[in-house]
Amino acid sequence: MHALTRFGRAFVAPLLWLHRRLLPRDESVGWVPYLWLPYLSFFVLNAIYVQDDWSLRFAAGLALMVFLFLFFRFYWAGIRERYRIFTAITVLGLVCLPINGQTLLLYAAAFCGFTESMKRSLLLLASVLAAAVLESFIFGIPYYYWIYLVTFGLLLGLANAHFGEMHRKNAELKRSHEEIQRLAATAERERIARDLHDLLGHTLTLITVKAELASRLAERDLPDAAREIREVECISREALQQVREAVGGYRNGGVAAELVNARIALDSAHIALGECDVGASLPARHDAMLALILREAVTNVVRHSGARHCTIHLETVNDTARLWVEDDGRGGRFIEGNGIRGMRERLGTLDGDIEIRSSLAGTSLCASLPLSPRAEPVQTGLTPVQT
Repeated sequence: MHALTRFGRAFVAPLLWLHRRLLPRDESVGWVPYLWLPYLSFFVLNAIYVQDDWSLRFAAGLALMVFLFLFFRFYWAGIRERYRIFTAITVLGLVCLPINGQTLLLYAAAFCGFTESMKRSLLLLASVLAAAVLESFIFGIPYYYWIYLVTFGLLLGLANAHFGEMHRKNAELKRSHEEIQRLAATAERERIARDLHDLLGHTLTLITVKAELASRLAERDLPDAAREIREVECISREALQQVREAVGGYRNGGVAAELVNARIALDSAHIALGECDVGASLPARHDAMLALILREAVTNVVRHSGARHCTIHLETVNDTARLWVEDDGRGGRFIEGNGIRGMRERLGTLDGDIEIRSSLAGTSLCASLPLSPRAEPVQTGLTPVQT
C-alpha cells in the first residue's frame, strides 16, 4: 500500500509541476483549458493520415508547437497581449487552412469571448469567420469546410462571449460588494468612534467631577461623600451599558441605511428597484433586525433570482411590522438554504416569522415582526394537583 502511494506521488508530482508552469493559479482558470486540447486531435490526424507530403506534415507540426505556446500564454497575458495572441492564432489558422486550419480558427473564435466588452467580442468573432470564408473562396476550398467552421465557430464564439459577459458582471458585482463592505466598515468605525467620544467624553468628565467632590467631602461629611460615590457607580454602569450598545450596533441606520446598500447592489446586478416604501418608524432593536433581513433578502435576489425588477415595502399593521421583498425572477421549486434558516432564527428571537412564496412569476418574501413582546404566562406560585 505504501509503495503504491509513493508511486502515485511520484507520478502526480511531475504533472503538478508542469501544470503550475503552463497555467496560472487562478480559480477562474483551473483545469478547464486542458478540456479544450483534445479537439486538436483533428488537426494532428489530418496531418498524419491525410497529408502525404512530409513538408506539409513538418509545417503542421511546427504550427502545432507555435499554437500550443500561444494557447497557454493566452491565460497568463493581460488584455492587450491577449489581442496580439488572438491575432497570431487567427493568422496561424488562416495560413494552415489548406491542412485543416479550421481547427485552429475554432480556437480563435472561442478566444473572442475573453475581451473587455460584448461588442468587442462580437466584432472579433465576425472578423475571424469573415476572413476564413474569404480565404476559402480565394483558394477554392470546398464549401463544407467553411460552413462547418462558421457553424461551430458561431456556437463557440457566442457561448464564450456570453460567459465572458457574465464573468465581467460578476467581477463588477464583487467589486461593488467589496466597496460597500469597505464603506460600511469605515462608517461603522466612524460611528463607534463618534459615539464613544460623545459618551465617554461627557461621562468621564462627570465621573471626575463627582470623584473630586467625594474626595473633598470625605474629610468632613462622610454620608454626602458616600452618596457621591454611589452616584459615580450609577454613572459608570450607565456608561458601560451605553458603550455596549454603541459597539453592538444598536445605533445603526436600520432599514433606511440598508436600503441604500440594497439599491447599490441591485443596480450593480442590473436589477431595477421599483416601488420602495420603508417609511415606517420602528423601535431600534426591531429596525436593526429587519435591516439584517433586508440585507440577506437582497443578497438572495442578486445571486439567485435572475430578476429584472425588485420591490421593497415596509409597513406596520396591528402592532406588527412586515417587510416585503418581491422580485420577478426565476421561481418555482424553492429549497431553503442557510441564509433563510438564519433569518428565521434571527426573527425567532423576537417572536417573528418569515414567509416565502415562489412561483414562475417570481419570489415574494415577507418577514413579520411583532412590535410588542409576547405575553408570558402568569406564575401563580400554586403547585398543580396531580390526579
